[in-house]
Amino acid sequence: MSHRLIAAGLVPLAALAMTAGTALAGGSTSKPKAPTATQKSAILKAAGFKGPAKCYSVALSSRKQTVAGVKFNSKASGCTKYAFDGSSLYYGNSAKTAWYELDAASSETSNHCDALKILVGTPAWQDLAGYVSGLGCTNVD
Repeated sequence: MSHRLIAAGLVPLAALAMTAGTALAGGSTSKPKAPTATQKSAILKAAGFKGPAKCYSVALSSRKQTVAGVKFNSKASGCTKYAFDGSSLYYGNSAKTAWYELDAASSETSNHCDALKILVGTPAWQDLAGYVSGLGCTNVD
């Protein structure tokens, strides 16, 4: 068998191995899901944030939609007086009508981050990686 045929046969196997390796390592993530206007309002009310909803970025985990993240929306105009660094995580009831704060911070300890990751579950943690990193957590995978 020629070297070209062997190489051509190995390329699909290598691609499959890389894809499977990422999935098996738990590295697969989903994009966060945008909440409905009612859900966003309920989350912001639970957070006690003042100001227009556009000043805050809110997302639900796409794989566990009872977990949400909130952070300041730096792209929104006219919101600097509401600015904060860090982020927060919330959990909601199954109907997603009542929300409760899990944590709000910008520099959590690694032990605290590990506990939060266990509490919300790896899928939700990965989906909300942008919000998790805002807590100061580096274990976002």
